[in-house]
Amino acid sequence: MGTIIGVHFWNRIARLCFCDAESVSVAEVNLPSDIKRLDIAANEYALKKAFEVIDEFLKEKAGISNYSLVIAISDDMGLKEIQGIYSAAREFGVNVVRTVTETLAMAYFSYVEYGLGGNALMAFVSPAKLGISEYYLEQGIVEKLDTYFAGRWNGSSLGKSEFIHSYSDKIFDATAADYVICSGTMERSLDFDFALKNYIKSSGTFINKNIELKAIDNQCVIEGIGFICGKLEGRTAFQGLAAIDSASPYELILSVNGEMYPLLDSETVVPIKKTIEINKFPEPVRSFNEIKLFEYRKKEFVLVSDIHVSKDKLEEFYKKASTVKIEVDDDKKLTLTFVDIQSRSEYVINVLEASAQDDALEEKEEDVPGFITKMLPIIDNLEYAANYAKDDDSPYTQGIVQSYNNAVEILKKNGVEIIHGEGEPFDYNFQTAVAHVTDVDLPDNIVKQVMQAGYVYKGKVLRPASVVVAN
Repeated sequence: MGTIIGVHFWNRIARLCFCDAESVSVAEVNLPSDIKRLDIAANEYALKKAFEVIDEFLKEKAGISNYSLVIAISDDMGLKEIQGIYSAAREFGVNVVRTVTETLAMAYFSYVEYGLGGNALMAFVSPAKLGISEYYLEQGIVEKLDTYFAGRWNGSSLGKSEFIHSYSDKIFDATAADYVICSGTMERSLDFDFALKNYIKSSGTFINKNIELKAIDNQCVIEGIGFICGKLEGRTAFQGLAAIDSASPYELILSVNGEMYPLLDSETVVPIKKTIEINKFPEPVRSFNEIKLFEYRKKEFVLVSDIHVSKDKLEEFYKKASTVKIEVDDDKKLTLTFVDIQSRSEYVINVLEASAQDDALEEKEEDVPGFITKMLPIIDNLEYAANYAKDDDSPYTQGIVQSYNNAVEILKKNGVEIIHGEGEPFDYNFQTAVAHVTDVDLPDNIVKQVMQAGYVYKGKVLRPASVVVAN
């Protein structure tokens, strides 16, 4: 395992921490410009580039070559994104031992540094996101009780925002917490303070109208992760404090050959072992069994894993009573064990490994994203030639334009979306700002010009669009 390094991607940098005896050392590493605007921890392409920069820094500047990582994630990330982190780490060749939400790191830091106890709300506000979770801090335990809000936030109102579940706003109003610890950017923390006070006044159902807000430096996240790294390394100074996290802020649903079964609720803590029953194991209609996991997010089912199991491996289960044992460890790695009640025969699926094997098989047969990425420079050249040709009536020019249009049409028919966005609000998930200009005719944060088109395949950004943004 080696040295355990904490990582928090924040404000276009990677903040790193590692323990030395009784203290935590913190460093900052600049990231490549093409990933600074992406939600790095949720983007496999960006993660692999970030791992490369971090690896170079640790080896050359810190003299650390044998290490594992603890990665901070935003509170809206569930098992889908965490699987992506492990997948990117595996491809790069680095070991990730834990993921820690930003609010959990805040709670851990607050307990150690300030000795806070009882129920407390932790709110982390980044320029684009807000996460609010409640924790119980007492007797050496920092335990997440619930996540109320996690995701994009416009900074103006809590009442108009979507809480993470339909019932979250009711639980939020009934919180037993006496104070809210808020961290992130200064401007957004002030926005949150204002929005919370307005929410309490207008809701009419918020119980503790005297709840107190305390703002702390955003450095608390990386230092809190540092304390957790020290505990994982077994350092004496950091022992004795347990951090209890939920498996996911969302409900987890299991689908077996199209039949759906509730698996875990949003308050399930890790590690967990649980068993559910399947009265009649459904038989597949295709040549293989489809084992799917979904997270139920704000009234939508988001696919976490789609695992194909050959028909012969589960055929003795069909139309019989079975159970499914679910295990989620501290690292949020999930295992499913199908058990035939009569024969007691078992079939075990390690979800992350099974997904990786499935992906490997698909990539071996047809690496569509890789092929498209290799073709992009050719399409770029055709687009450039089509746009800047001087003689529109020339057969040569018309041939280039037709070739470009045909290439674009083929991409669209095969599930590739082209990112432009000129005249629309800048979106850091799909665009990279290569320049900022002043334009009195455009509102702030509007894309004035697209320098290079971006491409998305099945929700995966193959290349963000390079754009000029009006300020």
